[in-house]
Amino acid sequence: MNDKKQGIATEVFWLRIIFMLFFLLAYQVAEILLGISIVLQVIFIAFSGEKNLFLQQAGAGLSRYAYQVYRYLTYNCEEKPFPFSPWPQGEAPDADPYQAKDQD
Repeated sequence: MNDKKQGIATEVFWLRIIFMLFFLLAYQVAEILLGISIVLQVIFIAFSGEKNLFLQQAGAGLSRYAYQVYRYLTYNCEEKPFPFSPWPQGEAPDADPYQAKDQD
């Protein structure tokens, strides 16, 4: 007879559920912060005509974090996102397609 526990009968399963509930809440907070970042960036651009680098970097980090949380929640990744791993670094902002490129 196989004594190996699987599925709902394991402690690992229930621990994962607890972490998933925590990360679901963390995602909701990240979503609100990302929405605030978007609104602030629009306001900043409307009044100054330029992007705010801090808001750009914050948005990149928050969106990367949300992606990591989704991967964990959908069982595509076993590594727990922040605060159990380092905060994700956002990607470099895209080059502005409306600026002329330097000719070498």
